[in-house]
Amino acid sequence: MAVDALAAAVTALVAVILALTFGRQYARRGSLHALWWGIAFLATAGAAALQLAGFLRGAFDPGGYRVYVVLAAAVPALMGAGTLFLLWPRWAWPYTALTLAFVALTAVGAGTAPLAPGLLHAVLRASEEVTRVLPSSLVTTGFAVLGTLGALALVLGALWSWWRTRLGYNLLIAAGGVVFSVADSLAAYGVAALFYVAQIAGILLLYWGVEASRRRREQVGAVPRSTAS
Repeated sequence: MAVDALAAAVTALVAVILALTFGRQYARRGSLHALWWGIAFLATAGAAALQLAGFLRGAFDPGGYRVYVVLAAAVPALMGAGTLFLLWPRWAWPYTALTLAFVALTAVGAGTAPLAPGLLHAVLRASEEVTRVLPSSLVTTGFAVLGTLGALALVLGALWSWWRTRLGYNLLIAAGGVVFSVADSLAAYGVAALFYVAQIAGILLLYWGVEASRRRREQVGAVPRSTAS
């Protein structure tokens, strides 16, 4: 449990640092991709902090778990919003509106479903227990739709942009999305420490990809037409 708690703490710290980094970028330049990446990393930090508190207590707090479920479901799709504002601005607002709608539905489900407190210790290690702790069709649908939206934007969107432009930062973003998917699988099967290691690796890959894109755009002075279409 100590190793799991340490991994969760490191994930929360890394996510807070990157959220502040993107927050400063948004404040200086008004870049919408920086805003949504900052929000995504704040959600990541919040979810990791709530799980860290659970590790220290031996179980999730009931109210904290309801918040954790919403944050955990939202993170991939929020990162996808940042990716679309960076690579595919034309599709970013419709995607973001859809994402926020399903985040709201997930929040309704997480806030109103009956909760099984006796399972709040088990769900610390295995996210597949979510449907037993909070038996809500809204929560189940939210996880499925938001996870799918995030994967489409992070992986397929970045790969398609790389295919059209051959710009390497797209591969970093796609790789980060793949690593996040691996992390979700580890969480589902109860490998908590490795889940956080994979999350940190995914976060760093995504950050390096986004930063490489930003630097290139600053060098050329404008968004390349091929990545903005």
